[in-house]
Amino acid sequence: MRSAAWLLALAATLIFESAQAQTKVTLGQIGISFYAVTGQVVQAVLERLGHAVEVRTGSHAQIFPELGKGKVDLLVAAWLPSGHAVYWEQHGKEALELATLYRGARLFWAVPAYVPVEELATVEDLSKPEVAARMVKRIRGTGADSGLMIGSRKIMQAYELEAAGYELAPGKHEQWHAYFEENYRHRRWFVMPYFRPNYLNRVAEMRMLEERFEFLGAENNGVLVAHRNFIDRMPARTVAVLRKVSLDLDTVAEMDHAVQIEGKTPREAAREWMTRNSSRVDSWFAEK
Repeated sequence: MRSAAWLLALAATLIFESAQAQTKVTLGQIGISFYAVTGQVVQAVLERLGHAVEVRTGSHAQIFPELGKGKVDLLVAAWLPSGHAVYWEQHGKEALELATLYRGARLFWAVPAYVPVEELATVEDLSKPEVAARMVKRIRGTGADSGLMIGSRKIMQAYELEAAGYELAPGKHEQWHAYFEENYRHRRWFVMPYFRPNYLNRVAEMRMLEERFEFLGAENNGVLVAHRNFIDRMPARTVAVLRKVSLDLDTVAEMDHAVQIEGKTPREAAREWMTRNSSRVDSWFAEK
């Protein structure tokens, strides 16, 4: 009898662990606040569907390999076709595009709108002596392994900007933010590797510089991508609901602004937006 009871207990444990394996989702996101708020929306959707969610955060070079190996089920978000192309080519073979979270995302170099466009309109103009004489020469960027910095290094080389006195300095996003705030506040002439969406899109007027080689690509979609194993082991309803999740650039910038300016956590910013837009969120869960 004890043997039979033991076997029943073992069977129950295995069933429970199997169910847990099917319902737990590991969510990977790049460690930048606008990715974090988007990830929190996806996490809230998964939790509403009854899934336990583990979040793993890292740099581009850390998270994309984990997607390729199946160590994360979902990644929020891959910028395709160009923003994260180098990582997608290396690690995207075992992944699928699940949903387009937002459209029109872009990487570019930008200057403040108060810098006259007739004097500085293109990346090439940065080398003009009269422009270079006024510019902040140390260009603060983001993480060295980001798509933004990979393309920015190509810009520096192609346009020989070091010869004109410029230096491209990678850094943490806190440093990137501080670089912007210090120079914008004093109305200095400066250029920075820039992107949309992010909270600065709501608080500052920045102008994109034309760059004829498009080293940073054109417009991207912010895509929720899934490892193939995730699709196979998840309930069909979970996959169907996730496919309908959609945001937009303004929404992401709004939530990021709540984090960066209002001091809210990414979870608070995402949940408050979802509450204010409950009918939109409910439509993701509609059966038809």
